Amino acid sequence: MQLAIDVGHGYVKALSSRGHQALFPALLHPAPQAMDLGTFAQLPVTLIDGQAFVIGDVARRFAAPVWARNKALDEDTLRLMVTAAAQCGASGPVTLATGLPLAWWGSQHQAFKTALLGFGATVRLPDAAPQRLWFESVLVLPQGIAAAGPVLDAPQYRPGPYLLADIGYRTTDFLIVTKHDDGVLTFDPLAAGSIERGMHAVDVALAEVMTTTYQIPFTAAQVAGTPQVVVRGESVDITSQRAVQATRVAQFVVKSLLEKLDAQMDQVLGLIAVGGGSRLLAETIPHVIQPPDPQWANAQGYLAAVMAADRLRVRSVGAQG
Repeated sequence: MQLAIDVGHGYVKALSSRGHQALFPALLHPAPQAMDLGTFAQLPVTLIDGQAFVIGDVARRFAAPVWARNKALDEDTLRLMVTAAAQCGASGPVTLATGLPLAWWGSQHQAFKTALLGFGATVRLPDAAPQRLWFESVLVLPQGIAAAGPVLDAPQYRPGPYLLADIGYRTTDFLIVTKHDDGVLTFDPLAAGSIERGMHAVDVALAEVMTTTYQIPFTAAQVAGTPQVVVRGESVDITSQRAVQATRVAQFVVKSLLEKLDAQMDQVLGLIAVGGGSRLLAETIPHVIQPPDPQWANAQGYLAAVMAADRLRVRSVGAQG
């Protein structure tokens, strides 16, 4: 099976060559002891090589986001990847494509590939049979660069330079990419990088406001993805305050882009926003381009790359024969 897995700090996204997909919060925690309530309430547990974990939404009460900078050394990142593979129906050998933020790719991609190559586990998802899988082949790509291909392949993007911003949970990757008349893309290494600010900053700021306002400790996880919270018996709408904090984070990202790119910001055909936080820029800067399914842009790029690489290998084997 060919599989693309994008392990962000907020969500894990996976796409397979067979049309399967998986999407869940990048949260993992050893399964806690829970009261046995029989069929009335059961904690969904995933077994990885016999160890019990709660993963995704069910882990929100227990787990913190995976903040590891060095993913090659982070066991939870590897566990999230085999879980995503299992959710896509993988068993046996897997041809994998994945990625790293631009600022980390140069120093870490080889170690990440080494850690993943041959890595495998027996995964038993809740209410499912065990699946034994391993990563037989691994391709590690730079985020943003991977996303650019599927986006700019679309015919509505005419040849010329574009600024692509990939806004994730923790980081915002940016790069200037030029589409040529023949569809080939080239990238400017002097106009690329990562800003350590993303959607998580919105939740952190919102939690701080709620804590200060109501003198009740709120965490980022408690306010994430919900329109309201309960305060002393009353439901409190937090959508307007979230919008305020989102605008501030977007303004910080724009300011950082201006500092890093200066006049180049005005010398592109358009700003393309992808990633789970793409709407931050779309709501802050006029005429920002949001492609369909922006959260999946990197995973789509990974899958396209691994499928193309496999086609080249098949062609090469055929030529030798």
